[in-house]
Amino acid sequence: MATILLTVTAFGFVVAAMAVGVLLGGSPLKGSCGGKGGPDCVCDAFEQAKCRARDKMLADLAARRQAN
Repeated sequence: MATILLTVTAFGFVVAAMAVGVLLGGSPLKGSCGGKGGPDCVCDAFEQAKCRARDKMLADLAARRQAN
């Protein structure tokens, strides 16, 4: 039981330390290219192709649902 409590406490401390680091870091959080994207997107060609394939798959699925 003590091991579990120690482990949960350690993970909690790590999460709290990371949260403080984000708050004090001074820069805003940035999404990945899979998110909003935009002109600052630095994903490589493979990641961009994956995003386009995902978007096409979702559009095809939506079109099939409307056809039924």
